[in-house]
Amino acid sequence: MARRRVTQADLARHAGVSRSLVSRVLQGLDKVSEDKRQRVLAAVQELGYVDNGLATALAGNRRSRLVGFLPQELSNALFVEVYDSLRAELRGHGFQLVIVEGSLDAEEEDARLRQLVSYSPDCVVVAGYAGSTNALTAAVHSIPIVSVTRRISEAGVRSVYSDDRTGAMLATRHLLELGHARIAHLQLPPGIPYEERAAGYMTAMERAGLAPWVITPEAQTRGAAYEAVSTLVNGGEIPTALFCGSDHMALGVLDALRDHGVDVPGAVSVVGYDDQPLARLAGLTTVDQGAAEQGRISGAFVRALLEAQDSSQGAGREGGEGDEDVLSQGSQRGLGLGGGAFRTTPVQQVLAPTLSVRSTTAPPRRG
Repeated sequence: MARRRVTQADLARHAGVSRSLVSRVLQGLDKVSEDKRQRVLAAVQELGYVDNGLATALAGNRRSRLVGFLPQELSNALFVEVYDSLRAELRGHGFQLVIVEGSLDAEEEDARLRQLVSYSPDCVVVAGYAGSTNALTAAVHSIPIVSVTRRISEAGVRSVYSDDRTGAMLATRHLLELGHARIAHLQLPPGIPYEERAAGYMTAMERAGLAPWVITPEAQTRGAAYEAVSTLVNGGEIPTALFCGSDHMALGVLDALRDHGVDVPGAVSVVGYDDQPLARLAGLTTVDQGAAEQGRISGAFVRALLEAQDSSQGAGREGGEGDEDVLSQGSQRGLGLGGGAFRTTPVQQVLAPTLSVRSTTAPPRRG
């Protein structure tokens, strides 16, 4: 016989009490006789009842605040880092996280966001949101939304992100300073919301008086990057350096160059973007956009926004439409919520990226 989950209705029948009384006992509410409370608790033990916190939340009987998390893709370790820090920031403050994975397809990502919103969360954190703003526009009227790793200008959306243009310029300048002139950029495909990385590369190359060399793979995957670079090698036209729009793609580039017998960094230097754990293990020179710090700050945003709702009477204005409050790297370290302060939450908070130089970059060979 197939097993089924024990419900509160089962507890009520077993204890000989009403369903509503079971709910009151499980919520820890008073005005319940000690005899009936003990009967319900005994039923919990005997039947092996496990509380479904999400179902309780959806039913409106919340003992904690529900926060939705929509990462672009769970296979990307960058978003796992964001999640870990978000969870750590919210831990111990009465928050429960529910995750719905997003998508690189804009329409599908919109649908996933609508699915998450249907759970009636108190706040939603989107990471690398690649969808249109249609679902965001509908949701933001009633639910606070925080965007991580991407700036979203939609009114009412708070954004925590890294300065991608500056990060790309750091990466390109590093290669220029090493003496490279034939620097190609393996850019993120259209539809991936990090256009500033390509823009930063273009700016750095133009300022150096060099012609940009942009390569667009079919997808933002390790395999697609592998194919794109294999095509270059087979065609006999290889740059001396490659700056990639993500670590995912950079790792595919390293695979392709290794399999084709091209020495890194002797023949070709490679730079990635994101500073994922795998990039560190591979010794990849890459741009660190501070994913863990972005997750921490997004958690602080969530707490501040919901605290502001709870204490709206007598609170100051909350940043919203038309607010130009932008915090830079210098001020974000002091972001705190103690003493009931932080009545106003910034609309944007931008981190300054850094370059992690490792073993995949070196001066070009001479001759």
